[in-house]
Amino acid sequence: MKRWLALLILIPLLTLSGGCWDRTELNDMALITALAFDKGDNNQIKTTIQFIMPQNLSAGGAMGGGGGSGGAQKRTTVRSEQGYDVADALSKLQRKMPRKLFWGQCKVFIFSDAVAKEGIRQHFDFLTRHPQPRERANMYVSKGKASEALELFPFIERSSAEVLRELSDLQIGIKVTMEQLSMMLKADSQGAALPLVSILPTLKSAEPFQTIPYIFGTAVFKNDKMVGELSEKATRGVLWVKNEIKEYTVTYKTKEAEGLVSLNPVKANIKLIPQIIGDQWTMVIKIKTEGDMVQNGTSLDPMNPDFMTILDKAFGDDVRERIEYSIYELQQRLKVDILDFAKEFHRKYPKEWSKAKDRWDELFPQVQTKIEVEAHIIRPGLINTQGGIPKEEAKEK
Repeated sequence: MKRWLALLILIPLLTLSGGCWDRTELNDMALITALAFDKGDNNQIKTTIQFIMPQNLSAGGAMGGGGGSGGAQKRTTVRSEQGYDVADALSKLQRKMPRKLFWGQCKVFIFSDAVAKEGIRQHFDFLTRHPQPRERANMYVSKGKASEALELFPFIERSSAEVLRELSDLQIGIKVTMEQLSMMLKADSQGAALPLVSILPTLKSAEPFQTIPYIFGTAVFKNDKMVGELSEKATRGVLWVKNEIKEYTVTYKTKEAEGLVSLNPVKANIKLIPQIIGDQWTMVIKIKTEGDMVQNGTSLDPMNPDFMTILDKAFGDDVRERIEYSIYELQQRLKVDILDFAKEFHRKYPKEWSKAKDRWDELFPQVQTKIEVEAHIIRPGLINTQGGIPKEEAKEK
């Protein structure tokens, strides 16, 4: 009986000691860094993956220069396949890959503008249902074929996907993760925005494809379809309204003197205050911003309180102009709310919103905006006037 009892205890322990019986070794995986979506033949979807070539990630390959024998050109490669949907295309792609596709390192997803204009919901549905892609992965739209952005070989980073991720972290434009895009598509306004990707022209001294993708502008979506683009200038205004201004340079001019003034870093605090008076819906945008002067191309002395007031006012006017331009583009040209106006009205006026939400497309272009800007230069620097200008030529009080 003791032997049988010991055996009964031992059998469950043996089943629990299997350890890594279902493990997949690293050298059996294809580590995907990016996925691109393009239109295929016969209304199919074409998927292109960028994955790491592990044999070229040794110390020598990783430190290779920009020449033809350097490691930068060989750190990643791409493979493409098309299918009736994303799952079908990737299953066909897996048949041609000797390693199992692994999505845990994939931080970049790019839709071509052609795919985006037809709608991304069904393709995005695959990404949200798949267990491996990270919700913090970055989403983009490319001008032209999305696969072309993955075929590039950057000078510094190990892949073009890494370049895009680093640029997004710098927040020089709109930054949107998979989780944020999912929330945008389900939001009250049904509007969404993704950073727009272009390809930097190749230098004459570089080899073919040895360049980088970069972010320039914004792709605007109504529901899940791309309806237009915002320029870099309009994108800056959107960043102001969405309170996503972290640290960047503002360059502006004054009416009182020739030349330009540059501030960096510029920080801001923005509040959206919705108001409904009668039938008029109004959004008050209150902005408090400040920056350090890094270049003074005018003859104005920032140490003079009167001239500092002029410089502060010009700073505020420039911010107001940026915001007014972006709002005009969204309200009158594109007629899409990506500024969270709908969310703010819904939050403060739930009853009025429940009556008006079905006609928000008509109401949004009619929303009046009042922009209140409080701008200050907090550090004018140690040099009073423009560097190199004679003191007698500087404007004095």
